[in-house]
Amino acid sequence: MAKILIVENEMLVAWHIQEALEKLGHNIIASVTSGMEAIQVPAAIKPDLVLMDIQLEDNFDGIAAAKEIHDRYDIPIIYLTAHADEETLQRALKTNPFGYLIKPFQEKQLHITITIALHRYQLEKYLEDTKQQLVNTITSVRDATIATDYKGYITFINSAAAALTGWHKKKAIGKNINQVLTIINRKTQQEIENPVVKGMQRGINIKFPNSCLLVARNGKKIPIRETAAFIRNGDGEIVGSILVLQDITKHQQIYATRQQQEFDLLKTSATKVGSIASQLESSQAVAVVKPEMLSIAFVDNLTKVANRRYFDNYFKREWNKLAQGEAPLSLVLCDLDFFKAFNQIYGYQAGNDCLKKVASAIRQVVESPENLLARYGGKEFVVVLPNIRVTGGMWLAQKIRARLKQLKLTHVGSTVNNYVTLSLGVASMVPHLDSSPTILMAAAKEALAQAKAEGGDRVIIRELN
Repeated sequence: MAKILIVENEMLVAWHIQEALEKLGHNIIASVTSGMEAIQVPAAIKPDLVLMDIQLEDNFDGIAAAKEIHDRYDIPIIYLTAHADEETLQRALKTNPFGYLIKPFQEKQLHITITIALHRYQLEKYLEDTKQQLVNTITSVRDATIATDYKGYITFINSAAAALTGWHKKKAIGKNINQVLTIINRKTQQEIENPVVKGMQRGINIKFPNSCLLVARNGKKIPIRETAAFIRNGDGEIVGSILVLQDITKHQQIYATRQQQEFDLLKTSATKVGSIASQLESSQAVAVVKPEMLSIAFVDNLTKVANRRYFDNYFKREWNKLAQGEAPLSLVLCDLDFFKAFNQIYGYQAGNDCLKKVASAIRQVVESPENLLARYGGKEFVVVLPNIRVTGGMWLAQKIRARLKQLKLTHVGSTVNNYVTLSLGVASMVPHLDSSPTILMAAAKEALAQAKAEGGDRVIIRELN
């Protein structure tokens, strides 16, 4: 049971309270009559709860003593007093008490009040610890992260976001997101309305333009990639938002280099195709060489996204490229839940139509040209995310999962939902030249297997060192 400190200037009353509490199994660590003694006791033996009379022997009244104890030791206080006037009550409320009992009171009332106070304190402590863990987690995230309330005022900004925007963290807290995050169109250089507040107030998805620049406080224009989501309370109501931002200056430089490499590859392929065509012509064969023949070998015939062959080559190429720059690489492996049952119930043609719709839904989320979407297997898709850490991969996976649910593709054979759903495994690491990309794929498969084993329709992540 609880360790309790009794602060009561009437010895007889204190004795009765102690006797009643000891019968209930509580441990009375001390019973004192003055405010000064009450403040000194917790320094030696910290109680779980203090029962505080307001009228005490010395110059310290109970309310002043309670404030000192709460501020120094964070111990819950219950007032026991004969004072029921409004002025005393208002003074007591300012110290955030966990109970207020008017003398005389019954033992049962005291027992109930103590039980509720201890439960409330434990719950508040748990919530505070959980909140602090969340803050520590977000603070340690290397990507720029900003959280706002429902009206768009910043409640949290980590060091990476402060460095990116040019705002000091303390000065940014409490500012409207529009003051700290100025975004312009890359082509027109015109300021873009920040979609965060509008999205929260209208309940629509937060979506930033594909091509935009962040204008930092010093005027520097930085190409960025943004991921945003709502924060909801237990009732599902929107109470805020969280944004993850990435400076993609280096990414764009890498992308430009890759584009040139792919252009050179296509030129080489075209030369080879032309050579084959010439040989066929000389042997009097009928040959028609069309431009789209260059991409047939790299595109999945059903879903029209990249095929497994192209993915394997691209994955290895990106691995080696990012290993040289010590930049992160993430994979998102997606698998349709209970798809065998879907085919059995609706037929294989419906299954093919479903795969097309799923591919289209994922493509809408994976809209950056730097990312690659490919069909990995019969009902599996994979997304390659160069220069994206695990947090960015997790956000994108959740967006994919949510986008598919919006389609509401009926699936009566699913045991996890009435609609078609995805299980997703996310893996991320910084590639090394002396390691193999199969390590990252294995981690993504492991995460996906766990998501499936836990029932499906969820995202599991793995971050490798």
